[in-house]
Parts: sequence; C-alpha cells; structure tokens
Amino acid sequence: MDYKEFYVELGKLLYAVAKADGEVQDEELYSIYQMVISDLSDALLFDRDDEVDAYYTEFEFEALIDKNADMHVALKSFMTYFDANQQNFTSQMRATTLKAVEAVAMAFEGIVPEEQKVIDEIRQKLKN
Repeated sequence: MDYKEFYVELGKLLYAVAKADGEVQDEELYSIYQMVISDLSDALLFDRDDEVDAYYTEFEFEALIDKNADMHVALKSFMTYFDANQQNFTSQMRATTLKAVEAVAMAFEGIVPEEQKVIDEIRQKLKN
C-alpha cells in the first residue's frame, strides 16, 4: 500500500467534511493538526516508524483550503481511492478514518446536518 497516498486521500476526505457546511473553520484545521500528532502516525496505523507520511493529511487539507476546492470532488476522490484499495484497509484504518471524520465535524459547534450526511456516507462505505 502507498502510505503517502492514503494520507493524501484522508486529507481530501477531512476537507470534504469540514467544507460540507460551506466554510472550513480554524477549529477544524486545528483538529487536523492534533490528529496528525496523536492519532494518524504510521506507527499506529501501519506498524512502521516513518512519521513523515502522516503530515500529508495536513498538507493536502491546507492545499484544498488554499484552492477553495469543491468538497464533492474531494469526497469523490477519497471514495474512488477507497473502492480501489478496500482490501488494504484494516479495521484500525477504518476506525481511525471514521474517528478523524467525526473529530473534524465536532471541532466547530458540533456536527451540523450537512456534515452528518457526509459522515453517514463514509460510515456506510467503510462498513463494506
């Protein structure tokens, strides 16, 4: 599995959740910083010690903010990536992805209906 690609696609997914209500909040960006440090390390997800790849989640998220990217395009990119790599997603990766999605959505004034819709879609996708 290409670890960097996983983290880039995760950044796209988290951007889609943050942008679902129309605007990415500073609190959502801060939650990404926190997750990269504590929850997204290669050691936790892939049993390897390279810590650099996890930062690609943050880099991609910030790049999409700078571009004011379409959240639907970002979400579709993650979904396509997941479909192509589903067999490589461990239960730990699935749980961490869902935890990250929910953390970003909760970061600013709780989960709004637009974010909940994306969360539900991701939850369903990750079950398969």
